[in-house]
Amino acid sequence: MRRAPLLIRRIRDRTWFVRVMVVNAAVWLFIALVFAAQGMLVATAREAPQLWWPTLGYSVAIFSIWALQTPLVALAVDQLEGRVAAWPWRLLLYVVGLPVSCALHVGLFSILFWPVYADPHRAPTRAAFANAMFVRNLDLDSLLYAAIVAGVIVWRWRRTSAPAAVVAPPQPLRARVPGGVRLIALDTIDWIGAAGDYAEVHAGARIDLVDESLAVLAKRLPTEAFARIHRGAIVRRDRVVEVRSAGRGDALVRMADGRELRLSRRYRANLLPDRSRRTGPAVPLVETT
Repeated sequence: MRRAPLLIRRIRDRTWFVRVMVVNAAVWLFIALVFAAQGMLVATAREAPQLWWPTLGYSVAIFSIWALQTPLVALAVDQLEGRVAAWPWRLLLYVVGLPVSCALHVGLFSILFWPVYADPHRAPTRAAFANAMFVRNLDLDSLLYAAIVAGVIVWRWRRTSAPAAVVAPPQPLRARVPGGVRLIALDTIDWIGAAGDYAEVHAGARIDLVDESLAVLAKRLPTEAFARIHRGAIVRRDRVVEVRSAGRGDALVRMADGRELRLSRRYRANLLPDRSRRTGPAVPLVETT
């Protein structure tokens, strides 16, 4: 079974989208520079030298349209690869998409740049100009269209064929005991308290000292199971029975064994509902009167 389209999901990541758009613009600018330099060399070899800046300007105009068009073609390819299972149909649609893409490129170029590059003798109208551009650039546009299609297909193949990352199970905590080390399974822990550079692990009636600070444990423990509620305490979520407001943004957390711990305003979003900051299942707050 083929996977669903991937680009739509990635575009929702604003940072990724901006980075890709910057790379897209940089790539097409580089291609424009290469083609402008090639045009200058060919013109010089034919003993018909051209001025650099007009040549570069025309090249940038041509490839700026491709910079605008690339995201559209990429999204279309991603949709076809994700939704059309039969490869003959996909191949047919790619073939049909070739003249559509070329026509779109020429159409956009004619709309934006006809006033700049119009030739009243050879192409007196915008339609004539577009027709001449279509014939003149068909080979290059076909090559660029094929490159974009191939690039998206390869990107999708690498994304979908990559082996799924193996998530290692959470490691138990290690507490020193006379003559050795005691392993503390995470699902036996009720809460953890700070003890300077160490931490006290409360598991039932037993308290063990581990050689890790609370700050280190807060980063290492799975957030779906544990929440830091104070600079001096981490609780296991399924051991929390009730959270009662204590005023000024603070609260009291009652654990399953009856112990009460303070939830400070700074760590409130770790445990209580807060859509913008919550990192795990939330516990409802009970307001006291």
